Amino acid sequence: MAVVVSPMAVPWDLRRRGLKDSIRHDKRVRQAIKENLKELIAEETIITSDGHKMVKIPVRYLDQYRFIFDRATNGSGAGQGPGDVGDVIASDDEGTMPGQAGNQPGQAIYEAEISLDELIQMMLEDMALPWLEQKEKNQIQTQVWRYEDIRKKGSLANLDRRRTLKQNLRRQAGHGRKKLGKFVDDDLRFRVPETHNEFHSNCAVYLLMDRSGSMTTEKKYLTKSFFFWMVRFLELKYRTVETIFIAHDTEAAVVPEKDFFTISNSGGTICSSAYALTLDHITKHHSPTRWNNYVFHFSDGDNFSDDNARCVSLVKDLLQVSTMVGYGEVNYEEFFTTPTGGRRAIMPQWSTLLHEFNVLDDPHFVAVTISKREQVYEALREFLKVREN
Repeated sequence: MAVVVSPMAVPWDLRRRGLKDSIRHDKRVRQAIKENLKELIAEETIITSDGHKMVKIPVRYLDQYRFIFDRATNGSGAGQGPGDVGDVIASDDEGTMPGQAGNQPGQAIYEAEISLDELIQMMLEDMALPWLEQKEKNQIQTQVWRYEDIRKKGSLANLDRRRTLKQNLRRQAGHGRKKLGKFVDDDLRFRVPETHNEFHSNCAVYLLMDRSGSMTTEKKYLTKSFFFWMVRFLELKYRTVETIFIAHDTEAAVVPEKDFFTISNSGGTICSSAYALTLDHITKHHSPTRWNNYVFHFSDGDNFSDDNARCVSLVKDLLQVSTMVGYGEVNYEEFFTTPTGGRRAIMPQWSTLLHEFNVLDDPHFVAVTISKREQVYEALREFLKVREN
């Protein structure tokens, strides 16, 4: 005999528990993602996405808190094990050396789907282009629609259902009826759109990338990861921004965005070619009286030695017409195998170009170094942190 339980007989808390657990789990997943942004930001599955679809993020299995009994006593029933206070009872890498096979069980990993825009919001929510100023001349003006007025007549497409319902209930209550009645024309309420003008400061961002032969696959990946997030950040946070992509070896050229992220590496390195082209482009197209100009350059610093002094001179000129100039240098960590079979990192050697830039005593010039993928996020935070004038 089948027994049918009425939904009303089930306690409300029990019926809601599944939904509450689902919401709590989603919050924990997003918190886990937010706490591990520096590892996630260089994930290849994200960098190679088209920027519009859902992306998959590897997340450790998030178990609920609970008491686990008898794990260490093997069924003896004792609540205390051997050892003294302060003794180390467990280690994540016990019995293994770097580079060797592990002997401990792993953790369950699954993929959580999240939209790219939502991930960018979490990553870059507290970042902004520093020293952004309102320019008095040639501001970009846009019109936006806002619903700030309610009227009794209007288009059905703009019907305010909530206010209409409340008006019907109010009219029924006035006649002593405590229920929803038939709708009449006097109940209807419509939202009325009004136009507002918004002014935005003109902003031009120059992205300069070293594409010379010394840029290895890993260096190129670190560089493109940074620029990928920079472009996504600009698209999401600013309505009026012009992005200029410049690739260089011994010569520099303005290239389309698609070519910028797919261009191959070859040739020598003369970084001043990119700075000179940027300076000329700003002079012709983005006057500092009307534009906030930002310049971000990434290279491995393997520059032609006689060119370093010219780079310093051109960066000084760029600082006169730009709100900020940023230089990032990539030189990933290398490892060697020790006689015992372990692995040790060889600290990267930074270039003479980076040392030359140390003479620039200007707060609007910011330099960062990246030697591993986790530092891409740190570089973004350094370049895009809020600064006071």
